[in-house]
Amino acid sequence: MAIDKLIYLAILSVVGVFVFRKMINPSRGPRYHLKTILFAMGVKEIPKTTELGGHIFTSKAKRKWILPWEFDVWEQVDLFENGIVLKRYKKEKSIFFHELYAIEPLLLHSLFVKGKYFGYVFECKDKSNFILNSRDLCDLDIFINELCSLFPSEKGEAVVMDVDKKSEI
Repeated sequence: MAIDKLIYLAILSVVGVFVFRKMINPSRGPRYHLKTILFAMGVKEIPKTTELGGHIFTSKAKRKWILPWEFDVWEQVDLFENGIVLKRYKKEKSIFFHELYAIEPLLLHSLFVKGKYFGYVFECKDKSNFILNSRDLCDLDIFINELCSLFPSEKGEAVVMDVDKKSEI
């Protein structure tokens, strides 16, 4: 009996020390090249339109099943010439670029790793926002690069800036 208690105590001690050590000094995730896009700071205003235009890129979910109570997880995000379409089950949400205020990056932490994933917050002019995470969507970095290529500095419609791990959750 005493040996069993000592074994349990030793195992709990080792696990406790591991968790405590990881809480104080977590490992760091990979380094990302994040970007910020400000639509309100552009010299020219983005033309208001209700047409999405041609399809450019699609980013799909990594998981096959998205649980009904995960309201902020999207199955698919499509990039078009004039906007973005978010898909979840049979619902679609279209967001045009003239409705956006800014797209800001953020870092997401896992249990023992700081900055393991990255994401972007899409802030709309009507004070609503939505979040896209790299842990949920494949090729989110390619999606953002394609989005940034739609707004070159010569057009003056938006300001695209490189950010080095600016925001954190």
